Amino acid sequence: MIRRLAIALMLISPLGFADNIATIASVKPIIMDFGKALKSQLKAAISAGGPVAGIAVCNAQAAGITDASSKLGWEVSRTSLKWRNANNAPNQWEAQQLESFEVQLQSGEKPKKLWAVYEDEKEIRVMKAIMTDKLCLACHGDNLNSEVRQKLKALYPNDQATGFKVGQIRGAFSLQKFKH
Repeated sequence: MIRRLAIALMLISPLGFADNIATIASVKPIIMDFGKALKSQLKAAISAGGPVAGIAVCNAQAAGITDASSKLGWEVSRTSLKWRNANNAPNQWEAQQLESFEVQLQSGEKPKKLWAVYEDEKEIRVMKAIMTDKLCLACHGDNLNSEVRQKLKALYPNDQATGFKVGQIRGAFSLQKFKH
């Protein structure tokens, strides 16, 4: 398992395996804090007002949570091959990594191993797959109620982020740090 992770990381980045592991270790707390903050806001909103309230949190508060999570020079974002908000559409590198994550997952790789690291003389980029869990299905699943569909259509007319099932890759956390 470690060998497969090592091979995957070396293929993605010109850095050595140890450098990639160190980079991942440095951003893991940022990703965990961001994920925890967003998920707790979503859970609270859904508990109080159902899935439509959760959509409102994503629409109105996710950007602020993202900005608050960007620290230590890292710009934090989320992206997906099936994005909801056009501002979160993947760039070319992110799309390639998301496609690679899909292949790795289909090949039996464990979701917690789906990381990508890239570094050159200008920047460092890191991505971590976000898996679909049960909480996600009310707004991202394939069986949405009419109120949810209506709210999504109103807020995100070009929404592509539905039809997911538990265990699928929903998207990824994407971090970028420019070198000075």
